[in-house]
Amino acid sequence: MSSEKRKIAYIDGKPYEIGSHHTSILKFVKGYLGEDKVPTLCDDPNLAPYGACRICSVEVALVKDGPTRVVASCHTPVVENQHIFTNNDNLKNLRKNIVELVLTDHPMECGTCEVNNNCELQKVANDLGISDHRYNNPKQHKGIPKDTSHSYMRMNLDHCINCGRCVRACDEIQGSFVLTMSGRGFESRITT
Repeated sequence: MSSEKRKIAYIDGKPYEIGSHHTSILKFVKGYLGEDKVPTLCDDPNLAPYGACRICSVEVALVKDGPTRVVASCHTPVVENQHIFTNNDNLKNLRKNIVELVLTDHPMECGTCEVNNNCELQKVANDLGISDHRYNNPKQHKGIPKDTSHSYMRMNLDHCINCGRCVRACDEIQGSFVLTMSGRGFESRITT
């Protein structure tokens, strides 16, 4: 029997033991409550945590009934006695607002899209009850031609949400560093 003290953190008020494989709040929550408890867009289990999209945001308090703050769960470490809240009105509104902002520059053409019903953005939007967005921006990145020049990779930047996964996969897995994110704000895009 180990003399090591069990470390406990709380998810929505219930205690759970922190395992050595629980390196982030997101892994901790998914490990006990399943893949769909906290939505994600930029997270990928094969890549280092990134925290760009903020869809995985949760509220955290360091003491019971203490003040909370919103953090990206994918790269925030889980610590002993942490109180994690995964789904309240504040978080629902935050996630909905983030997805609506992403959709301002994403064509709402799900019915004709080649990944219809197999799209992470579509699933997150549906789970949040979003069928349209309230931010109407006439300036969009539409009309960017598909890049089919590479034999292994196809890029359709018309549908890109700048999650950065393709850039990170090239960097972290392939070590090729062929893609990068350039520009800022609305002008940001994936380039070579």
